Amino acid sequence: MPRNQDITDNTGEGDHNWLSRLLDTEQDTSGGLLEQSEAEEEYALVESDKSVASVAELVGADFDLEFVPSGYAHPFTGEYIIPTYERGVYEGDPADQYILRADTFAVVGNMSGRYPHRDGYKHVFATLDELFPQSCESITVFGGGERAVVEQILDEPYDLGGGDIIQPYIYTRMSLNGTWKTEIIPISRRLQCENQLGYTGQLIGVRATRRHDELLTMRSSVIELAVAQGTALRQMAQALTDQDFTDGMFVEMVEHLLPRPNDPEAHARTISTADNKRGAVISRWRKEDNKTMWGAYNAFQGAEQHRINANFQDTQAARDRALVKALDGKTPIADAAEQYLMSLVLVGEEPF
Repeated sequence: MPRNQDITDNTGEGDHNWLSRLLDTEQDTSGGLLEQSEAEEEYALVESDKSVASVAELVGADFDLEFVPSGYAHPFTGEYIIPTYERGVYEGDPADQYILRADTFAVVGNMSGRYPHRDGYKHVFATLDELFPQSCESITVFGGGERAVVEQILDEPYDLGGGDIIQPYIYTRMSLNGTWKTEIIPISRRLQCENQLGYTGQLIGVRATRRHDELLTMRSSVIELAVAQGTALRQMAQALTDQDFTDGMFVEMVEHLLPRPNDPEAHARTISTADNKRGAVISRWRKEDNKTMWGAYNAFQGAEQHRINANFQDTQAARDRALVKALDGKTPIADAAEQYLMSLVLVGEEPF
């Protein structure tokens, strides 16, 4: 085993990062590890326990790890060779290692020998329970467990008017394969259509620790960001809600943001993709009770979140891909819709 490597958390000290936009809500809380009916039955049994640890146990996200040196068989002698560091503090230690789930032995990471050993996600789950107890709604597990996202309710919901309810949440994403740092993301959900609304898109990368003072600092930082985000979101929503939006205005917006290819030699797939995007947005608008600019924004944002970023598929893999795109800030349609509508509000003009 590598020397001088202790159990540690998911993120390095001083890591601070920023998320652009929206998360997908159409994820299976079982993370693909349980059938939906099984998950619902299990959740019914522990409905009163909303701790991250309990939900993690339910969906199989609380696994231990094994760290195995990586090597190869010599092509002529068949001898198994493990490359090691030749100098420095790690001299003689394996240069590479596999990270395995201790229960299934599935590979969840392949890192250098310098990668510190740790107790899976358990320390992060414990920290989240200390920060925001009894607030866990779901945990999404990706693949064999190499990545995970925890969803927690942050505060009381607020009403934009007419029963349009916004619920603040925090999402914490983490990984064992080095693709994600441990990042806490304050975001809000429009309950009416399950749209995730991350107006400022700010996230804070935090160091998981059990020290009391640092826990309080972490909690304060997350809440501060969430309050700022909620305030900005309410301001945007109110500005857009106050502006009526007709079907004609919406069609003009679709033509402006999602025009059909006008090249006569455009590939059939290109035209089909454009039509599918336009159709998804228009379908959302038709279901929207709120015929305002706010409703128009949610039609574009919801179509991108639920349909376009999932490649118009309704599978767990598609929903996971959409979630990853959202976590990476790949929501250009929602961003363009926001800019389009806010520009109309700011100049006080209609699109035609």
